[in-house]
Amino acid sequence: MSALRGFRSGLVWLIAAVSLLPLWVALRTDHRLLGEDPLITLTFAKNLARGDGFVFNHPPPVLGTTTPLFALLAGALDRLLPGAEPTAIAVWLSAACWVAVLWLILWFAGDLRLSSWQVAAIAGTVTATGWVTRLEFEAYLFAALLVLAIGLYARGRPAAAGAVAGLLFLTRGEGLLLFGLLAAATVLSELRGRTPRPAGPLGSATARLAAGFGVPVLAWTAYALPTFGGVLPNTLAAKIAQGSSGLWQPFLGQLATVWVPAWGRPLALGSAPLLSLAWALVAVGLVVMVRRGSRLLLLVAWTAAYVAGYAALGVAGYPWYACPVYLALAVLLGVGLGSVAGGLAARVRPRAVGAALAGACLAAVLLPLGAPTALAVVRRTPSQRHLAYYEMARWFRDHVPADASIAYHEVGYLGYYTDNRIVDLLGLVTPGLTEHVAAGDFAWGFWRERPDYLVYLEGSRFFEGILRDPRFAAGYRPVVTLAGYDGKSLTIFGRAAGP
Repeated sequence: MSALRGFRSGLVWLIAAVSLLPLWVALRTDHRLLGEDPLITLTFAKNLARGDGFVFNHPPPVLGTTTPLFALLAGALDRLLPGAEPTAIAVWLSAACWVAVLWLILWFAGDLRLSSWQVAAIAGTVTATGWVTRLEFEAYLFAALLVLAIGLYARGRPAAAGAVAGLLFLTRGEGLLLFGLLAAATVLSELRGRTPRPAGPLGSATARLAAGFGVPVLAWTAYALPTFGGVLPNTLAAKIAQGSSGLWQPFLGQLATVWVPAWGRPLALGSAPLLSLAWALVAVGLVVMVRRGSRLLLLVAWTAAYVAGYAALGVAGYPWYACPVYLALAVLLGVGLGSVAGGLAARVRPRAVGAALAGACLAAVLLPLGAPTALAVVRRTPSQRHLAYYEMARWFRDHVPADASIAYHEVGYLGYYTDNRIVDLLGLVTPGLTEHVAAGDFAWGFWRERPDYLVYLEGSRFFEGILRDPRFAAGYRPVVTLAGYDGKSLTIFGRAAGP
């Protein structure tokens, strides 16, 4: 018994040590040069902190971020920490959520029917396969809330699980799928008589789950309906329109041919990513979870529903859409690896030798799995594209009044680093364009808005219809050409005359 307590104490120290990696990643992240999409969300956070509401620099309010909860959290922290930039807040918030995932796995280990070896292995796999280039996104907040909701449900706290599922929905719309799965599992359990039913209006576990879910969702609905005319972000419709245009790679194709093979490559045999030890351990993990009836199967089921839903909707394939799939794969791999290590520790005698072999087993998998992640942190350099966009936004801030409007197809840097009115040619923060974007028409929105400035990326397909239109040559003139990226310049056109 004392040896077991010692092992668990060592597990706490192990996770504490592993938790340093996310903090190191956050420390090495240049928060000025984040991704385009996170800066869209952080533009809303910037304006929320100022008290201007959910606007993209200028009214009217628009729900142009995929993740209202992340924007609200970043905006609230910006208000509470006036010396901090929302970009830095976003990075450290994500790092904290990454750490939280590790501790939540430990906290709910008994409820999720995980052994100590499995907990250690999951902490290792979740960290070793960390999304170090996605730290500014809401991906880790989503992951932490996903694990927390499943853990609370496994512990028999349906109301709390429902409330967290509601927050998950406000982090990303696909969080609604988890509530559906939890509700289905609860109803099935009640029908089988496995869930005790106390007296009272909320005696049913299903009712408590729904009530918990309703608290954050109804509060958001009461705000969003009169403010935006809807509850769901504009971004889903915009991503579906992009997928329909045929100009973006579809989600399912990218997942099957690029993202998943790349995830298994560090443990691959030779140059064949499908012949990887990772997939064998994932299969072992799935079998173990099924045999034990682990509630972590809800994570697997949610991931399958997520992939099926995105594939059915035909959304465009952006790399960060793979993050939830990576989380499920890391957990499955951790359960499989921990089962193998735990088997060695239990069966090999003397016990010290068994424990040493189990530790060596973990190291043999986690070190090659984590090497690409560590190298990505060490070798991370600023993106040429982000540097170019940062300088472009500085030019507008220094030379253009804040009431002038600017059109471009990537609006994160322009929105965050200026206070100008932004016309988004892809329709993410400029509503009413998705039908035309789906048809590959990016000029319609330009002529509807008639902005004061257009940023033209040399050779880009998004501007062909605009530049070919005779009205453009008559009404706009080149103002300045800036250094771009990938050998392409950025030319800023302004109105020739008139407002």
